[in-house]
Amino acid sequence: YDPQLHSKAIMKEYATDQCSDMVAASTFWLHHFGRNDEALQLCDQVVETMLPEIEATELVSKLNILTPICRTLAHQRETSAAEKALGLYRTHVSDPATLACAGGKVRPALGMCVPIMIILKFCSSGGDTYADLSTDVAHMLNRNDP
Repeated sequence: YDPQLHSKAIMKEYATDQCSDMVAASTFWLHHFGRNDEALQLCDQVVETMLPEIEATELVSKLNILTPICRTLAHQRETSAAEKALGLYRTHVSDPATLACAGGKVRPALGMCVPIMIILKFCSSGGDTYADLSTDVAHMLNRNDP
């Protein structure tokens, strides 16, 4: 699988690049089975070679790819890895989703953006409170989602 060669064709045919999804999911399993160095190397490979091939508007595809990557990074002992996860998620999913929703494009699968951001903020803070925690809690308590 060569992301530069295959990703766009797979996306055109199937609406999501399931190869990238599965490679990203492998990071979770590598970490789970104690092969952490390999998991982190694969995270970097996915972020550097596969994620750039997904169009900026394909938020659900980016969410599918980044969920296991961010989970793997957030479970590291260094807050820098969790900060990296937060930055990736913010750049590729949360901020673009906010812009899309402001433009009237609502994607139900992206309703998890705020809760995931809260988890990543907490992980990247080393378990301490963070600057906008009270705003995040208020947002979650005032949600009108079904």
